[in-house]
Amino acid sequence: MPSLPEIQSSFAAALRGSPASMAEDINADGLEPTDRLRIYQNNSRAMFDGALERSYPVLRRRVGDEYFQRLAHEYRARHPSRSADLHWVGQHFPDYLADTQAGTPYEWLAELAALEWACETSLVAESRPSLDLASLATLDQQAIGQAGLELQPSLRCVPSSVPILDVWRANQPDGDGQPVDLSKGPQHILVSCGAAGLELREVPAPALEFIRLLQAGANLGDALDASDLPAESLVEVLGLLFKADLVTGLRPLPEQAA
Repeated sequence: MPSLPEIQSSFAAALRGSPASMAEDINADGLEPTDRLRIYQNNSRAMFDGALERSYPVLRRRVGDEYFQRLAHEYRARHPSRSADLHWVGQHFPDYLADTQAGTPYEWLAELAALEWACETSLVAESRPSLDLASLATLDQQAIGQAGLELQPSLRCVPSSVPILDVWRANQPDGDGQPVDLSKGPQHILVSCGAAGLELREVPAPALEFIRLLQAGANLGDALDASDLPAESLVEVLGLLFKADLVTGLRPLPEQAA
């Protein structure tokens, strides 16, 4: 007699594979065991596919329902849901596409998926009170480069080699759905969720890297040096962050924090 954990494991495997694999452990009770399992199997697949579609509506519209369903089926076989929350079904989809589409004309779909997943996670992130630009005046202006910024948890930095923001916009419900010329070049996107909802902003590559480094804990000076952001652009980028209510705190110099 198999234990309960063994039965649960077999049941989960049967939902993703052949129902016949555990038919002998199920009482018929008026319905063939394999038919009974197929009901659960179909419901499980439909819920998984539905969750993935809700996370990646732009990609689905771009590739079409049939191809998206094929991707979903193959993705589920490799990355079955590990969470009771269906929101996280698509967590590994960008990496899956990066792996399976590498070297094909569709490898850019991984970057589009990364943008959509950034939007998904931004929408459910915590929102914190923001600071205004005047708060920088509390720091020692002679060594401000050693200070850091705390940024909104909803902020995501999404680099890309293709115009993914144009693709994203064209495939919104009110978009024209027309193909975008991918030769236009890269678009680097800041994703955040504010009082008005989801916000996507295109920024130059050095600005995106500068902000990403700040998120990772770098101070202003180190982030400026490592990102190749021109010094004359620093005020503009900081102004964007503060104006968009994306700065939530300051990490002062060690001697000020003491």
